[in-house]
Amino acid sequence: MTLVGGLELLAAAERGGYAVPGFNVSNVEMALAVIDAAEDRRAPIFLQFNPSNLKHIGGMEVAASLGRTLAARALVPVALHLDHGPDLPLLRRAMREGFTSLMFDGSTYPIERNRRETMEAYAVAQEGRLPLEAELGHVGGREPGVITSEAVLTDPEAAARFVQETRVDSLAVSVGTAHGLAGRVDVLLVREIRAAVRGLPLVLHGGSGLTPRDLRDAVLAGIRKVNISSEIHAAFASAIAQSTGSDPRPALNAARAAVATVAAERIDLLGAARRA
Repeated sequence: MTLVGGLELLAAAERGGYAVPGFNVSNVEMALAVIDAAEDRRAPIFLQFNPSNLKHIGGMEVAASLGRTLAARALVPVALHLDHGPDLPLLRRAMREGFTSLMFDGSTYPIERNRRETMEAYAVAQEGRLPLEAELGHVGGREPGVITSEAVLTDPEAAARFVQETRVDSLAVSVGTAHGLAGRVDVLLVREIRAAVRGLPLVLHGGSGLTPRDLRDAVLAGIRKVNISSEIHAAFASAIAQSTGSDPRPALNAARAAVATVAAERIDLLGAARRA
């Protein structure tokens, strides 16, 4: 396969009634691991970098080069996604470097500023014919590289107005989850928002802390992309901590395998296996 567009993956998920996992990675081994899992399960994925991931891995150019290279040789469709883009210059840089999906996150702003700046971000994305994800309401919790505050649930009526005015291609919603290993899903709220936005693909951030039942119910209610970060970072760190010796390569291989195991489990729960 090769690098694909984010909108292409979301459209296929909508037709198939499943959710595509968006894996936030911060090093080479983690990127390799989630692609290992995707190939093993024959699943499409979003390979994602938020600002903290970009800084850790060496910058936008390094992340883009790594993502494009791994996607080009992957046996499954991979979209390269900028997660939680805080401003238009970063979106433009990601677009120039070959990302195929963008997110602008104005969720901590007052709604009118969020709406206005999301419209500006949409215009930037259109320059490169890339899909844009935005966030309305606010998913709280803690995650490196993500600006967070107290959680604010997404209002269905406000969501309907927001997507009509901004014309975004997908909407991240706050329905009880949290960044980090915490949270739950208000399934009824997911259904209300999905009806209000007339089937626009909905994105669930904070997927790491959810039970299998929560994940399955969220997908059935209309979630079409689920972001996963803390869980795979925790698996990586745990494997490294258990390793000994002066050669780091066995430890890194063990961490890669641990991340792949967790990623494969999430792929299965989201119904994305055997979709590629």
